[in-house]
Amino acid sequence: MAREKKGNPKKRTEGSAAISSKNKEKREGCNKFLQLPKALIVEILSRVLSIKTLLNCRCVCKEWLSLIFDPEFTRLHASRSPIGILIKTYPPIRKSRRLDFTHILDSAGSDLQLEKIRFSPKNSLPIGAMPEFRLINSCNGLLCFSGANRDYPCFVCNPILGEYITIPHTDNTRNRNSCFFVGLGFSSAMNEYKVLRMTNGTEAEVYTIGSGVWRSIGNAPGDIDQLPFNAFLHGALHWVSYSSKSPEFIHSFDFETEQFRPLPVPSLPVNQFSDCFLLEVIGGRLHLCVFGDDCSKFDMWVMKEYGVQESWTKVLVFEKLYDCVEELCCDVYEPIMYLSNGEILMLYNNRAVVCYNGERKSFREIKITWTQAPFEAIAYSPSFVSLYNVSNGEDMKRTEHWLSCFTFSSSSSTSAWRGGGGGGDGLLSFGIGWDWEWSIFGIRGN
Repeated sequence: MAREKKGNPKKRTEGSAAISSKNKEKREGCNKFLQLPKALIVEILSRVLSIKTLLNCRCVCKEWLSLIFDPEFTRLHASRSPIGILIKTYPPIRKSRRLDFTHILDSAGSDLQLEKIRFSPKNSLPIGAMPEFRLINSCNGLLCFSGANRDYPCFVCNPILGEYITIPHTDNTRNRNSCFFVGLGFSSAMNEYKVLRMTNGTEAEVYTIGSGVWRSIGNAPGDIDQLPFNAFLHGALHWVSYSSKSPEFIHSFDFETEQFRPLPVPSLPVNQFSDCFLLEVIGGRLHLCVFGDDCSKFDMWVMKEYGVQESWTKVLVFEKLYDCVEELCCDVYEPIMYLSNGEILMLYNNRAVVCYNGERKSFREIKITWTQAPFEAIAYSPSFVSLYNVSNGEDMKRTEHWLSCFTFSSSSSTSAWRGGGGGGDGLLSFGIGWDWEWSIFGIRGN
């Protein structure tokens, strides 16, 4: 016996007609928009700063999808893309295959209205068999991952588009057990992305994406303790060498000429050359933080004119940042980015993200992650750079995913801390749960 359909047939018909009418209106609106000149459409879409909105735009029609993958759109959007914060917790707490993107709709009051986009990839980076995996750096929105030693491959991926390329491990058997470092960069003249691999005190190799081979380029200068995540500027990677007390302790690698060169450093007192340094790119300029012995004080220098020694300027002096606590060895503050209201966003002791107000000399905490574990917070700008357009036929893979979106409330993200003020910045988050807990928070200053 056939099952009787419940409900009012008339209402079902009316509902279907309403949906059909709405779809027709959307198609007509899309067609009218596409009648505009292509250059104007690209200009309009490139000013949409919300990654969520742009991801939705890709689903409107094939023409919009094609526009968002257009190299001109990618270039314009990259120049306007808001800087966010990449959150990495450690040690690994799970091996999820979920990607979360969260947009804070309302930061007023004690609760936050959050809109989350959840990606559920069917496939992800093939890293399950690797005992350790590290996020190395970012270049034009692409992320570089590396294994713990030379026997494991590297990966270059765009988490927004779900694309990745596997960079094979080098066949060079010399110094296999030595410490090595890799970094992703871009040559604008050749429109090529390259991966640099260096072994302490010995040779360096370069892999051009699309070539399929590693090339030796000679010796690498000095030793590297760690390649800064935000170290790519003017076509070059930058780092601090700890193997020498000489004034030339900042080195760089130009991805166009494939040459190493030293960079001039600030005029520092002799006794400061034994201290700890933090080099990073903030706001399109090189910044050098020189820490004291107990990290309770540090000077922040900025190179206002790239490559000019005289342009190094001490912009801030942070001292007596905390009251001495007997069981506390020291506090460490790491600058991340400037906010539009003039405050500086910092990572505090790998436990909190705080804003520093230079006028009030006070801090306030931004509650952008709810993990109890230590974490790293790194500036990151997502982009729509497609690896398909730069891979030159190399095997590029794209993860299949479906998209869901929902809204929920959370506790207040901003709290007064050590004399800090209230109020909040708009936050944008994007979580990558591959081997670690990852989140990206885009911040718009007041």
